[in-house]
Amino acid sequence: MESRARKVNAALAICAVLAGFGITFGILVGVRGGSGAGDPGPAARRSQTQKAVDGPSPAALDGQFLTYSDHSTCADWAGGDGVSAVRLSSSQIAWFFADTYLGPAGPSIGYSHLGGFLHNSVVMQTTEHHRTSFVTLTGGRACPGPTSFGRAQSVITAPTTDQGQERYWDGDGMLVGRTVVKFYNLYQPGPFPFTALGTVMARFSVSKLSAAGHGPRYGAVIRPKLTQLPTYTPPDGGTPIIWGSALLTSGRAGQTVFVYGWQSPYSTSTNQQLYLARVSAARLADFGAWQFYRQGRWVDSQSLALPVEPLLGNLDVPSGFSVVKEAGRYWLIQAPGAGDPDILAYPGPTPWGPFDNFHPIVLYQAPGIGLNIANDYRVMYEARAEPALSTSQTLVISYNVNSEAITAACTSLAFYTNAISQPRFIAVPEAAFTSGADPRRLVRAGPYIYPQITTRNPSQWYNQWSYPDGCPPVPAVSRVTARAGPGMARLTWPSAGIGMQYHIYVAGASGGFAQRRTVSSTSVTLTGLRRGVTYQFQVVPVNYYNNAGPGAETSAQIP
Repeated sequence: MESRARKVNAALAICAVLAGFGITFGILVGVRGGSGAGDPGPAARRSQTQKAVDGPSPAALDGQFLTYSDHSTCADWAGGDGVSAVRLSSSQIAWFFADTYLGPAGPSIGYSHLGGFLHNSVVMQTTEHHRTSFVTLTGGRACPGPTSFGRAQSVITAPTTDQGQERYWDGDGMLVGRTVVKFYNLYQPGPFPFTALGTVMARFSVSKLSAAGHGPRYGAVIRPKLTQLPTYTPPDGGTPIIWGSALLTSGRAGQTVFVYGWQSPYSTSTNQQLYLARVSAARLADFGAWQFYRQGRWVDSQSLALPVEPLLGNLDVPSGFSVVKEAGRYWLIQAPGAGDPDILAYPGPTPWGPFDNFHPIVLYQAPGIGLNIANDYRVMYEARAEPALSTSQTLVISYNVNSEAITAACTSLAFYTNAISQPRFIAVPEAAFTSGADPRRLVRAGPYIYPQITTRNPSQWYNQWSYPDGCPPVPAVSRVTARAGPGMARLTWPSAGIGMQYHIYVAGASGGFAQRRTVSSTSVTLTGLRRGVTYQFQVVPVNYYNNAGPGAETSAQIP
């Protein structure tokens, strides 16, 4: 999930000034639907006010966020993952994100990071009088206006430890009365990719979210109330049980909430086991009221919980997934991740399965996904049902896209386009879950809109997953040429790779190299040199993290 937060040239600040007025979009998106996360099933969804039975347009949902990104300022959401929606009213939706880029951003500049990089944020969408507007909420310190810049904080911040900065990424959430209850899971870097530490429940006041959505475009702040869930690690070790990845409401009027979680028996294992708890909707935020699944019965202690068993073999769940009820069965929906383009649905007879992990149906195969040059090393992950957008006949599913493409300088594709870390949506009709159906012929999706970038210079792009620290070895400068003039010398050299910078060292008659300059071009003019002196020049390539590669030297006498 993690995307590197890096700065691009500060000259991009002018982009935020030019785009510094709040953006209001005339995008008509039919997103009237559910009121919480998890899935109440077709019967409950039919009671919701939804005029368009085929649901919102995936293309419009995709497009509204990319448009917001294209026009973003330093206080606006520009890209992110971990997307999930909670409907607050007929006119407002709260969009929750994990890793978030703030603007300015655009198709030619990528993400500038001038406004910051957050590990979680909220975007309020308000649709009134046939117009839709967006306001980004952070934990504070975002820019207060179009001509100033801030360093925004995440809505939920985590401490910095010896292991590096910890971060909260969002799980599922739902509306309970006039409060949004949202789950966030705490992670710390290492071992690859991150280690889960525990879960908090955040409670957002609907009135405060709504007011922020109607408020100023700049510097909107939200600070929820947090409850730390008790951590428990099973006897075999590994991570604690991580709760809140998915919620499912069941029973009359959704009175019962099933809370899904996972646990990795070993911190480096990818085999994450499914756990389940249940509680009345009114007491969702009261962990003491939860009951936990244990081999067909319910117990009152988390320490007595056992994994939900699949029909056969092992069931490996990701950190983000959903469980829904469609066509008389329950379905665990997930994306395998990495370079796999599939969104899969595993059937089961009850909320606790057993889920048939040997016979899933393929709901959708996303185009442009694959760990190769042709697909810009794009990955897809965390497919989630979105009841807030769904109808009685159509289930909307969101998924996340990112890229593992990096240059020799260890700069990501996010430096070159803002069309990567964007939420994507599909609309799945109920008929896709019936026996004998071919979902891939029924599912609606937006157009393929990814720009081709790595194919322009295929030999200069790499897959960061191929390297232990995520960066390829810094290449060498093969040669350097000096052309001397009165009191000056102009150095030129071949590029060592996209995004590379170069340290320029000079040694005069007294000997000993001294650094004179750092440049991002493949040439430099040095002035103030003494006539008649023979100088030695050295050009050393460095990547984004200032790691150096082999340099090249030359010499010239100044006439």
